[in-house]
Amino acid sequence: MLKNNEVSAMMARVTVALSKGSRARPARTVVYVTDETRDEVGISALRKPAEIQIEFHSGSDRKAIGPAVRFGKRAMRRGARWYTGPIMAQQTRFNLASLDVDERLLAEHEKLVAEVAQLRDHVERLEVLVDSHHAEAGAARPVLASAEAVAATDAHFELSRGSQRMLKYSAFEDRHRGSEESLRTLLAPYLPYFKDKNRVLDIGCGRGEFLNMLKDESISAYGVDSDESMVQAAQAKGLEVLLGDANEHLRSLPTGDIDGIFCSQVAEHLTTDQLVRLVELCYRKLAPGGVVVMETPNPESLSILASFFYVDLTHIKPIHPEALKWAFEAAGFTGLAIERIQPVPEGARLNELPQEFAQQPGWQTIAGNIQRLNGLLYGPQHFAVVGYKPEELS
Repeated sequence: MLKNNEVSAMMARVTVALSKGSRARPARTVVYVTDETRDEVGISALRKPAEIQIEFHSGSDRKAIGPAVRFGKRAMRRGARWYTGPIMAQQTRFNLASLDVDERLLAEHEKLVAEVAQLRDHVERLEVLVDSHHAEAGAARPVLASAEAVAATDAHFELSRGSQRMLKYSAFEDRHRGSEESLRTLLAPYLPYFKDKNRVLDIGCGRGEFLNMLKDESISAYGVDSDESMVQAAQAKGLEVLLGDANEHLRSLPTGDIDGIFCSQVAEHLTTDQLVRLVELCYRKLAPGGVVVMETPNPESLSILASFFYVDLTHIKPIHPEALKWAFEAAGFTGLAIERIQPVPEGARLNELPQEFAQQPGWQTIAGNIQRLNGLLYGPQHFAVVGYKPEELS
């Protein structure tokens, strides 16, 4: 075992030998081309071992012959250096040059991958433009549709700001949501909540049916919708409607800028995170005492799932009334209520048992089951959660 003084002496010799070796070798700077790419293959870690070392510390700790051994090793290294030095230097240059090539190839590979992705996007945009030009020119489609059929198809599509072919949601509303007059009847139960409000925001206002109802009552209101065709339809009626995302618009508002929010047939188009965020933003931006009314299809009535909900390709999932109420409660709303509207017409419900059979055995049981089935299958088709932001403490 080495003693402390022997260890100190050995470290001193190592330090001297290394310093002499560093002075003996001229400094060499390696210049290579690199790019700020992701080094997934670990090329940078290979650069240090790529430089072959020809100077190594050698010696002997034996007291008697140690000096002779060290002298002999140094003499042998110096004697062979004229032969091994150029070879090692050449090998080092080759190693480093190979790593330079590898790095450039990796950078070129990443550039090619990005260019391929851009070309693919460009091809898709060109396909969209070609389709649109065919439609405008009345060119025959691959299915050899007639000009009338092409025009009817294009009436349901539009080019978005990204040149993507999108469904016109206004065309769906015209067919499945109903006329403006029928919607006024359906939305009338919500109007009293906004009678005393100064500024109301209609989120997902669509064609502006509820905005028109508020306007008729001299209630200041405006809307926001993410569908361009809807916004254009509402603006054509002289309504104040903005094109944009509801959450982004709410974030831009000063707190207390609005004291009423109406949101009809929007929640079912959102993911859970988007819906929770929307409810939280409504709470934050409302003035104290403000009200939110959020309507969506009612999954408690199974007929809505068969007749309406899944007809809309943009619906994500139905929302249970208690789940939406819980989201309101978690955000801080008070005075919560669930309002169920639009019962199924009597003609679509199961027929009640005739009274003349009331004295028959089992009549009450069957009649009760029919009532429960009517409630489950043909209950109110829509519901709304109503919540209020608490007044400020005095």
